[in-house]
Amino acid sequence: MSEQLRIGVVVVQNLPWPAWRERVLEVEELGYDAVYVWDHLVHRTQAPTDPLFDGLTALAAAATFTERIRLGTMVAVPIFRHPAVLANQAMTLDRISGGRLDLGIGAGGALLDHDALGIEPWSKPEQVERFTEAVELVDAVLRGGSSYSGVHYSGAGITVAPGPVQQPRPPLTIAAHGPRTLRVAARHADVWNSATTRDLPRDEVLALAAERGRLLDRNAEEAGREPASIRRSVLIGSADWPALSSVGAFCDAVSRYRDVGVSEFVLLHPGHPAERLVGHGATDPDIVRRIADVLPRLRDGAR
Repeated sequence: MSEQLRIGVVVVQNLPWPAWRERVLEVEELGYDAVYVWDHLVHRTQAPTDPLFDGLTALAAAATFTERIRLGTMVAVPIFRHPAVLANQAMTLDRISGGRLDLGIGAGGALLDHDALGIEPWSKPEQVERFTEAVELVDAVLRGGSSYSGVHYSGAGITVAPGPVQQPRPPLTIAAHGPRTLRVAARHADVWNSATTRDLPRDEVLALAAERGRLLDRNAEEAGREPASIRRSVLIGSADWPALSSVGAFCDAVSRYRDVGVSEFVLLHPGHPAERLVGHGATDPDIVRRIADVLPRLRDGAR
């Protein structure tokens, strides 16, 4: 039997609050498995007066007005908070939602976020080091650990009482693309997420995804983990393929990605100001609703 298919939607929190709330509720009502938020302070298409609500705060609110859908970050990044704070926020979100949190963590690196905080951009080695330590600390603390000692992050007497609902901790989705970050995913991820590579032909995109998957498998084996225990996820935006140009294009992308082991698909909702201004290629503006019509068929075909 194939691994269960899951499909979620990133609803970027840069809409007026009532509109964002309605969109999240619609995604739940349409039958999607999860809804995700960004973790940015600014976006390159954003006007000074445009909203961009804090992702983790928005998730906490969504936990109170949704019932079934899982809630996640796509993805939380180290620049904004000490990982001990992120662990406590994750525990809180898991409690508020009744155990529906999927915690996504990535390395970050958006220059506008660094500028907004007055922090010099980190070198690639430092970025990976901070990412590695953040994942290690969050993983350990959510499992009940109370201390961590690293080059960039340390802490003692850490507590996230009463602990998360999901045990031994909420699932970790680790975003990783290169050899060093894939090693982190191999050690800690319940779900490995990658983004569909832009500006490459479809077959090259799939070949790259398969190559990264094989590297993850080797790293997992070296870490003493069963590679099949790590679910594979891909983030699909409007320029990617373009897989969101029609329902048929999306179903084709799902089928081809399934062939290289991917079982979770995350759509970047095209109906928000940033995506429209970037102009990321051909996208059906109503694609999220149209895909919802075929979710049962996609799930049945994955069994």
